[in-house]
Amino acid sequence: MPEVQIPEVGEIVIGRIVKVLDYGVFLELLEYEGVQGFVHISNVSSSWIKNIRNFVKEGQVRAGKVTNIDRQRGQIDISLTKVSATQQREKIEEFRQAKRSQKLIELLAGQIKEAPEVAMKEVAEPLLQHYDSLYDAFLAILADESLLSLVPKKWASHLKEIVSKNYELPRKTVRGQITISIPGPEGVEHLRKALQAGQKKGGKSAEVFYDGSGKYDLRVTSSDYKSAEKLLKSVSDEIASQASSSGGKAEFVRIEG
Repeated sequence: MPEVQIPEVGEIVIGRIVKVLDYGVFLELLEYEGVQGFVHISNVSSSWIKNIRNFVKEGQVRAGKVTNIDRQRGQIDISLTKVSATQQREKIEEFRQAKRSQKLIELLAGQIKEAPEVAMKEVAEPLLQHYDSLYDAFLAILADESLLSLVPKKWASHLKEIVSKNYELPRKTVRGQITISIPGPEGVEHLRKALQAGQKKGGKSAEVFYDGSGKYDLRVTSSDYKSAEKLLKSVSDEIASQASSSGGKAEFVRIEG
C-alpha cells in the first residue's frame, strides 16, 4: 500500500471544516487525500471565543498553518490564526485555480479521446517542469503561443483553444496625477489639446479624469506593471511637453496603489 502523503510543519494548507466541536474543529485537507487536521479552539481566532460556532461553520473552506505533527497519534495540528488575511485569500485562490486547471486537463484529454492520466503525463508534467503551476503555464501560453512547443503536437491546437476560451491575461493598472497650468486667453484650449495628445499617446489603455483645481488623474492599464509604468510615463511626458510648448507647465506625481 502506498504511504499516505501528509503536509509538513510550517506548511500552509487548505481545508474544509467537517466537524465543529466546543473545543476545536476538524478539517479535511483538500490537497491531501484522506487526511484530516485539527484546530484547537485557541487557534481558531486571535479574539476571545465564547461560542466557537460564531467563528467557524461546517462546510467552510479555510487556510491554516501546520504547527505540529504527531505521527504516533496520527494528529496534524493546524492554526488558523497564523495565516494572514492576504495568505488566506492567496491560498484559497491558488487551490481553486489548481482544481480548475486539473478539470481543463481532463477536458483536453476528452477532446482527443485520451485518458486523463495520459494528458497529465504528456501535457501537465512538461509544463510543470517550467512553471510553478498549470495556471501560470496557461497564462504564459496565452501571452506567447510559441510555448505550445513544450507539449507534443497532437495536444497543441486543442490546448490553445481551451486556454483561450477559459482565461484572460490579468491586467495591471497604474495611476498618477498631473497638475497643469497654462496661462493666457488660449490656456483652456491649449490644455484641452495637451490632454488629447496624452490620451492619443496612451490609446485605449489610458484614461484621464479631472480631479479639480488643475489636477488630472491618469490611469494606464497593461498586461504587466513594467509595460503599464512605461506607458504612463509616455502619457504624462506627452502632456507635459504639450503644456510646455504652449507656455505652461505640468507636474506629474506617481500614485501608489
